[in-house]
Formats: sequence, C-alpha cells, structure tokens
Amino acid sequence: MHETDSILPKTNIPAFRTSQFRDVRRAHAEFKNLADHLIGANPEAFVPALPPPSTAAGVGTDEDDTRTKAYMQRWLNVVCASDVLIRDEEVVRFIEGDPGYSPVIHRSQPATGVRRKYIKQFAPPPDDTPELQDARPTVKRFYLGTMDAEQKLERLVKLKRGKS
Repeated sequence: MHETDSILPKTNIPAFRTSQFRDVRRAHAEFKNLADHLIGANPEAFVPALPPPSTAAGVGTDEDDTRTKAYMQRWLNVVCASDVLIRDEEVVRFIEGDPGYSPVIHRSQPATGVRRKYIKQFAPPPDDTPELQDARPTVKRFYLGTMDAEQKLERLVKLKRGKS
C-alpha cells in the first residue's frame, strides 16, 4: 500500500477521541507492524492474515491501488469487528496517530524452551466457568490427536518422497 492510500475508520469505542477519522494514511509496513503486534499481544483473538502490498493487477496501476485499498479496508474492518482487538491500545494509536506508526507496547512472546518447561510444572489456573472446565479435557484430547495425526502424516509424506 502506498503512502498516499487512505482508509476511513469509524468507531463508537470510548477510547477514541472522535467517532470518525478522515484521511488515515498508512504504508503497508505500518499495517504489518500492527498485525505483528496484535498477533503477539492477543493470543485469544483471531487476527486475519494481512493482504499483500500489491495485487495481480500490476504494481503501480490504478486497479492495483484500488484493490489494495479495498483489501486493506476489509482487513481493518475484520480487526475492528473483534471485541478483543478493537480494545487494544495500539489499534487506537494506529488510527489516531501520525504516519510512521510503530508499536509502543511490547509484550513478551509466548514462553519457549526452559521457561515453558518451568511454567508447565505448575497446575493450570482454575477456570471460572464450568463449561470451560468441562471442555478442557476434550480440547486436550483433540489437540493430542491432531498432533499424532500430524506426525503420522509427516512420516507418510517422507515415505512417499523416498519412493518417488
């Protein structure tokens, strides 16, 4: 998306200074920064894949610019439709701020390695709702089943590649 491209966000969330913002201009790299932040900071929410910076219409053409704007607007609409993502402070900064956006709030990435093993030693926190508490074993069985299926599928693919 080019620096001159703009979107027209509207909101009724009280964290914003006004309900409508005109001529919000952002580069594709700024959208990428926001998407990366949202993915890391909101693991409980689905962040859609960011559209590419150009389309098959050809870089620099009017049709490419129109399509890219439409795709980015659709992406932002999905992000703003999420009750979790729209309340992230960085979304407010992204829309209200000046061009050249980069996230200010840096949240730590999910635990890996030794830190993850240390955390897993503790019991999981209790679920406040009985439905979630009852669903936990089912979800774990499903997760372990899909992991097993993935391993078996990878072995099958390796065998088939070896034969070909």
